Amino acid sequence: MNLQSLVKTVLYRLGYSIKRVRPRRSIAPGAGDRGAVSRDELLALLHPRDPFAGFDYAARPFDGHGWGSDSPAFRELILAQKPRLIIEVGTWKGGSALQMASVLEEAKLPGTILCIDTWLGALEFWTDLTDPERYGSLRHDHGWPTVYFQFLANVCHRHLQHRIVPFPQTSATGALWLRHYGLRGDLIYIDGSHEEEDVYQDVLDYWEVLAPGGTLFGDDWSWDGVRLAVERFAREQNLRVSFLADKWLLRKAA
Repeated sequence: MNLQSLVKTVLYRLGYSIKRVRPRRSIAPGAGDRGAVSRDELLALLHPRDPFAGFDYAARPFDGHGWGSDSPAFRELILAQKPRLIIEVGTWKGGSALQMASVLEEAKLPGTILCIDTWLGALEFWTDLTDPERYGSLRHDHGWPTVYFQFLANVCHRHLQHRIVPFPQTSATGALWLRHYGLRGDLIYIDGSHEEEDVYQDVLDYWEVLAPGGTLFGDDWSWDGVRLAVERFAREQNLRVSFLADKWLLRKAA
């Protein structure tokens, strides 16, 4: 057994794992920075047909239950940043996306929100089958979560389809897709997994697609996995973690 295998074995027995972190890659050759991108342009890249078109949202009553979606930080960041593209990693029923879209509407700003999520639930949604708030909210149909359709319904109930583009995908593939097309977010909200290595990888991946002068921010600082991941990344990049209401923030130099 070589030294690397021995170290891994010891760490596994102690309850830890080592994951290979993907190397940082610049935007795909030839893609360039597309600058401002409209909702229609995003749709053309992702969906041959608008996902909201013809959707029977009335069959699902509005359900805005979520965590941290009513934070005043969204309004303050949007009004200060005036983002052209907001990227949300981890959307669930859409509470925070709807909050941000409403601020864009009220301020008459032309921004678009790209929502990246598998809509399959994080680890904590699958560890207690009796939990109605998490496992129950997956809304299984023959074993498959259908909460994505509740998200679509919520957006339609609030008549904000023209602001939001869903991207049902893993955060890792979503970041690669953004790099492939040279798309950068002015605001990027990280609110997916709460596991340290997952959060670290999300911050690492999405820092690469954050526009100069942009802000990457997130929720759940009280979760050890989130806090440790963000602090580790900040140390490596010589960044200062700041806070606004209940959100942590990392700002990129212009």
